[in-house]
Amino acid sequence: MIRPYRPADAQHLPAVEVRAAQLFTEHGHADLATTPAMEADAFDRLAAQRRTFVAVHVADGPVGFVITSPIDAFLHVEELSVAPEHGRRGLGGRLLQTVIGESRALGLEGVSLSTFRDVPFNAPFYERHGFAEWPLDAAPEALKDRFLIEIPPDVSPESRVLMLRRNSNA
Repeated sequence: MIRPYRPADAQHLPAVEVRAAQLFTEHGHADLATTPAMEADAFDRLAAQRRTFVAVHVADGPVGFVITSPIDAFLHVEELSVAPEHGRRGLGGRLLQTVIGESRALGLEGVSLSTFRDVPFNAPFYERHGFAEWPLDAAPEALKDRFLIEIPPDVSPESRVLMLRRNSNA
């Protein structure tokens, strides 16, 4: 089930984020896997200030999430994480569909995000869900700025990509 974030989710979701980050080790980004878990209070403040949705497993509780915020005319995906033991079951896709629906409901032009170009569960995953690369020189200034902010330390900007999925009603 996908539902809006609840404050009690903050007890579970930082651990999901850390487990999901471990997957980057296999793709040349081991530094991302060493980031410590966010404190529950800090996660709650972040998630509560944004549009956050949670994937909930009937037995395991919260097992994934997506945090978004409006930037320019787009709902921007700040982070999407699914616990690896629940991966490859369509939860990431369902979280994305929820974000796309939210973007439409808000009357926005679409959904934007920045991600790794060659990590299989990043750009190729989003392409399968209708996202396409958006050249930085064609992006609104606010999205360019966000793209630059989201580049992890010691990561080449060329390894990252800004992506967009326009709403069909936009």
